[in-house]
Amino acid sequence: MFEALGIDRSDEQIYLHLVRQGPSSLAALAAATGQGRRTARAAVARLRSRGLAQLSPPPHEQVIAIPIEIGVEHLIRQRRHDLEMVRQTATRLADQMRSRAPAGEVVVLPGQTDATIAIGKAQHELRVLARSPSWAPAVPRPRTVTYRLVCDTSAPWGHEVAQTRLAHGIPANLALADRTAALMQLEQSVLMVRPGRLFDALDALFEAIWSSATPVSSRSPSAGSLDDQDRAVLSLLVAGLTDDAVGARLGMSRRTIARRVQRLMTETGAHSRLQLGWWARERNWLQ
Repeated sequence: MFEALGIDRSDEQIYLHLVRQGPSSLAALAAATGQGRRTARAAVARLRSRGLAQLSPPPHEQVIAIPIEIGVEHLIRQRRHDLEMVRQTATRLADQMRSRAPAGEVVVLPGQTDATIAIGKAQHELRVLARSPSWAPAVPRPRTVTYRLVCDTSAPWGHEVAQTRLAHGIPANLALADRTAALMQLEQSVLMVRPGRLFDALDALFEAIWSSATPVSSRSPSAGSLDDQDRAVLSLLVAGLTDDAVGARLGMSRRTIARRVQRLMTETGAHSRLQLGWWARERNWLQ
């Protein structure tokens, strides 16, 4: 669930066990998760370095999970910081390459150029990060090109052709046509980038944002289609409660909770409960 935020599965297993079961000794944690004590100790160290866990004072040293809503928000902010560093590095590299790069590898285009120029170059796939509303191109029908679009939450979103996702704080306007060309908007100009190290960095930037963005589904329910119990379930799940705990709080069975969550995931197109939580926050569904 947290792989998009840089947490591997073994660390995720440790963290979720702590969230669900509460503070635990290192020995008990290793036994409960089936990991060796050395592996569990290393996982706890990584979780502490990422701000997801802490240790209680000795002599009864316990591993304590940071509440999931706080931990996830911390990871998201860190990822934004990392992506901003990528953007700044790419911008500096682009400035250097204007004078050093071989002819044709990087081309500086007029500042008013937008992503529509990438449409004609894409034969198989068009990928776009839209920091500003005017950047995302409309692809005319019929087209056989796969179109993946990530819009900043501050910009209008939704596209009848594109697979659309939402993300906070997109660092730059970017369009990639297949694996052959990229367009990146800078302050006063737009760079057209051919395959090479800079292109690889922009490719990685898009995929990192795409993997952690919230899907937008044309089948998503409106706020009015949610009842009070749906809102209560979402609020408690985002707060880190288990299905059993939510059921006990609301007087429902675990099966009923799981069924409601699965229905909401299907209607929104969310691939995980974490994405469903982000979706709910974006729509102000939480009470």
